[in-house]
Parts: sequence; C-alpha cells; structure tokens
Amino acid sequence: MLKPLWMGAMLLLGAALAQEATVYRGFAELRQPLNLPPAEWVWEPSEVLFQSLVPGTLRMLGVAERSRQIESPAQPNVLAAYVGKEVQFYWEGEWRRAVLVSAEQNLYLYEGRYLVGLPGTVAYPDTSGFNPPGPRVVFRYQGAGAATLAYLTRGLTWSLHYTLDDGELVGWATLENRLGQTLRLGRVELVAGRVPLLAGVYGGLVSRPEARMLQAPPAADADEAAFVGEAAGTYRYRLLGDLVLGPGLTEVPFVRARVQPAYLWRLQAAFSAERELAFMRGFRFTAPENLAAGVVSVRQQEVFVGQASMGDTAKSYPVALLLGPDPEGRATRQVEQQARNRFRVTTRIRNPKAYPVEVEIQERMPQPFTLEGEGLERIPEGYRLRFTLPPGQSRTYSYTLTLLQR
Repeated sequence: MLKPLWMGAMLLLGAALAQEATVYRGFAELRQPLNLPPAEWVWEPSEVLFQSLVPGTLRMLGVAERSRQIESPAQPNVLAAYVGKEVQFYWEGEWRRAVLVSAEQNLYLYEGRYLVGLPGTVAYPDTSGFNPPGPRVVFRYQGAGAATLAYLTRGLTWSLHYTLDDGELVGWATLENRLGQTLRLGRVELVAGRVPLLAGVYGGLVSRPEARMLQAPPAADADEAAFVGEAAGTYRYRLLGDLVLGPGLTEVPFVRARVQPAYLWRLQAAFSAERELAFMRGFRFTAPENLAAGVVSVRQQEVFVGQASMGDTAKSYPVALLLGPDPEGRATRQVEQQARNRFRVTTRIRNPKAYPVEVEIQERMPQPFTLEGEGLERIPEGYRLRFTLPPGQSRTYSYTLTLLQR
C-alpha cells in the first residue's frame, strides 16, 4: 500500500507546480514540473486530454526513461459493476426490486423469474459502474526527484488579430482551451509562423470541431507580453505574469505599440490608356517589432474603416493594409500617339482630402518596351513611383513609352 500512496502524493505535488505552455496555431506543448518517486510513476490524464495528445511527443525530462506503458482501456459494460447486486426499477406506478444476474446478457432475477432487461426507469445502488477506469501512462526510469512531463496536445491552440485605432496597434491572442478543465499556467509563449504537424492521436480518435467548448471563460491574469525572438522562421511572444485559462476562449493582448499610419493610395496594374485610373485605399506604417500575420481591424478618427490581412512582417519593414477602393482616389490620364509604336503618357493625381495621402503607382508594360521619363523608378516589368500628396494639391508626371518589335 505504501507505493500507491507515495505515487498519489507525488502526483498531487506535481499538479501543484505551475505548468508552462508554448502555444502554436493548432496545438500546444505543455510542460508540467514534477517531483518523481524512484523507479516508477503513473500519469492518469483525462480522456479528453489523452485523446488530444500527439503521438510521439510524450517526454519525461530530467530522468533516464527505461520504458512507458500506455494503457487506453476499452469502454467497459456499465452493468458489470452491478452483477449480483439489487437494483430498482419503476414500473406501473411503483418501485420494484430485481437482482442483476448477467451484465453481458442484461439478465435480471425478479420474483423468481429471469427477465432480459427491465421495463421503466432503472435505479442503481451506487455510481461505481459509471466511473470506468481512464487512460494511464506508466513511466519507468532511472533516477528520482525534479523532472518535467512534456507533451504536445491539440486541445490548446491560439489565433490572433489586431486593432489599429488612430495609431495604437494592439495584437490580441485568442487562446482556445478544449481540454475541458481550467489550466493554470506560470509561463506562456505564443508561436506564430508555419509549424507543420502530422495527423494522428492516441486511441485513433480525433476531436470533432462541433465538440468545442465556447462558454465564457474566467478572466485571464496575464499582463501584456514581450517579443522574445525569432526561431527557425517563427516569431515568439511571451505573456507576462501567470495565466488562468478556463474551458473555451480567452483573449489577451500580446502586442501594444504606437505607430504612425499614413493614408495610402495604391495602383498596381497593367498599363492602361483609359482616361481615368482608380486607386486602392489603405494605410501604411513601419512595423514597430516583428509582427505575426493576422487580420487587422482599422479605425480612424473613431470610425471603423475596414479590415485587412497582414502577412508576417519583420521589425522596421513596411506594413500596407489595403481596404478597397476610395471614391475620391482617381487619376486622369492623357495618351498622345506620336508614332505607330510610340506614346506620350501624362497622368495627373489630385488630393481633395484635408490630410496628406501617400501615393504608390506601379505599372506593368507590354514586353518588350523602352520608357523615358523623369522621377520614375525603372523596374523590369515597367516603372514604380512613390510620393506624398499634401491636402488639396495635385501632381502631374509624364513618360514616353515605345513598344518594341519581338
């Protein structure tokens, strides 16, 4: 009896120590500090946690493992716990008594007769049959003392979104706990980027999306976050402070920074001889730190102006959030044909707004070609032009396009 009691005490002690989590998009690695007894320790995860484990990722760190015995008992017959016991059943207005003779055949002895099944409502004398043994993992190892149980689980994931509100950029992490129990985490890192994970779970069962828990969770205790670096093409953020994750969804901020968004008109298209060209509108700013890809909700002057997708962006690189056409974002164009294959193109852009607009134009020309014009950045596909247009002002630029014979 001493060994089971000792093992149970160690399990309770281990559960009291704060877990650590590294959360990816679609799964997480949990690390549980333990104080192990010598030689052997039994882990009894919940059925939900066990089914969410990623095979091949279970580890016991800090001791030299000799073997693991993974036990996933088959679902027992609930009636087996009541063979030879008296049960009651409610039939024709009164409670009656019978004795279960065979669980496999659902056979009962009632008033000297054997019945297959009982009519009405059946009441059992205790709950023993409804508490079947759960999965177990028996670890055998050399050593004892401080160790860490680590594993990957699909039951804890995160996604992210941003808000850009008059220059304040806030990144929000939405953590989803599908393990059916509250997690108390002492250290949490969020990993953004593409991290492949192959299919497979213990027991051959995959949790279905419709089984996800979406009830309101308790408030999280995390206090902002810090960017902790890049590793093998992924961005990592560490939440500051302890975090309590109830079942369901919990949202916490993981990035907060001031940026200087500039209003943007962008035109990226093939060469056009149309008299009017339309710009896409958006905002552009410099990434204050490494930013993971996500959807950004944009507000300007307390007005919601749209959502845009942002890709993974390194610190100090430009971020462009495109929000669709601007009715006022128009350029007028005149095309003068100077020869059969030679054209003089003049484009005028005017800013009717009360604030400056950053203008980006990139045109792709029919190949092969030559282009003559001042202030244009020549690129293999055509040209690129960037400038800032103050409120109420306009700018005109011209170039000569010659289409060459192939």
